[in-house]
Amino acid sequence: MKKSTKIILIVIVIVAAALIIINNFVRKDTDVLLAKVNDNEIYHSELESTAAMYGLQFTQKDAVLILDQLINNEVAQIYAEKTGMINEPGFNKDFEWQKNEIRKELLINTMLEDITKNKVTISDDELQEYLDENPFVKIRTIFIPVKDDTIKIEKEIYQAYEKLENGADFEHLQKKYTDKAYRTPNNKAELIKLEVLQNILPYDSTIPAIGEFTQPVLTKYGYYIIKRYDDPTLEEIREETGTTIQNEKEKSYLNEYLESFKEDIIINYANLETGLASQTDANDELVVATKGDMKLLFGMLKKYLDFFLTTEQRENLAYIDYKDITIQIALQEFLYRTSLNENYESSMNFISQWEAQSQEFDTNWDDYVVQQVYSKVISPAMQVSENEIQDYYDAHKGEFIVDNVQQPLSDVHYDISLDLTNNRYMDWFTNVINEYNIIIEKYEENL
Repeated sequence: MKKSTKIILIVIVIVAAALIIINNFVRKDTDVLLAKVNDNEIYHSELESTAAMYGLQFTQKDAVLILDQLINNEVAQIYAEKTGMINEPGFNKDFEWQKNEIRKELLINTMLEDITKNKVTISDDELQEYLDENPFVKIRTIFIPVKDDTIKIEKEIYQAYEKLENGADFEHLQKKYTDKAYRTPNNKAELIKLEVLQNILPYDSTIPAIGEFTQPVLTKYGYYIIKRYDDPTLEEIREETGTTIQNEKEKSYLNEYLESFKEDIIINYANLETGLASQTDANDELVVATKGDMKLLFGMLKKYLDFFLTTEQRENLAYIDYKDITIQIALQEFLYRTSLNENYESSMNFISQWEAQSQEFDTNWDDYVVQQVYSKVISPAMQVSENEIQDYYDAHKGEFIVDNVQQPLSDVHYDISLDLTNNRYMDWFTNVINEYNIIIEKYEENL
């Protein structure tokens, strides 16, 4: 089993930051058909959207991999329908639970946004105090981005610099050498923090005085020449950056609010240990956290743990990790209940946002089905034991000789595990395709 034969898998992974994989694609009349799984069609736009979602460069190799994954997703949906998985008790219940978690998050955010907006305002004195600690400067830049021909770019920027040295107008040269996409609206001067300007310049450079400009500065983005203008007035700063400063102050206030809110949360470590030791329904009513008259039961905590963590992840977590997780879940649950007590469910801001998000969530039923097949069926089927890895190593030792030296199992353990896992992944789909007579047509010539 050689490394060159390994197949890269793009596997849908459940993570705590995302409740479900959102994969709604808009098909255009001009879209190109790339595959059909029974009667379900896969278009070029779906590959582009998936590449963007995973942060992949849309190369030919990536396109082939993504197409295979989207085909597999269609097969997973067919499996769920054919086996009756979608009709099993609890399947819809889990979907509604996820939907409610999104609703909770939106309700909490609505409350926190309202609290910060009402508590945080910036007077002229506060703004001035902020500016004393975080001074702003007014600049214009001649910027040429990095491209393939770096010699040409370097020649251009130094040509502009020489003209400036000979008295040419900075703004005129800015329009000539800097593409419009990199200039501010109406070519206005830009207000930035002095600290940002210092970070742009080389460590041994000095900040230009008012009316002066820098030598060409090379960054990973391209070449800069920066000219400093008269320092901005308080009115200019409020107009241009007031929202940014307001957001920073709101963020600071919010962090303080959450830390203060968290201080009163009490974790019952004895009940937590009891629940973790035997995670049966009998322990669901154990109180693992309180804040005032609010309580978090172990059953609720267990629901989060079961959803966000795999069995393997659970086994590798230390008790101290469970403590931290419990605090975070208690924080979320108690914020949610506070938002209910404060009647934020009735706020127009929440109602309008939830109406839109709720409808969007409901359209992602197919993605939820795929997610459940991966997490509950495919992932367990792909698990490889240590004994299986050892058996494979013993049976194929000849494949693990480098320069006439036998490689120890520890050096090839990962490779064997990955190969076996990949084979099981492919076998699972091959078996389902054959069992349910799934017809797959691919038009890779359209890629």
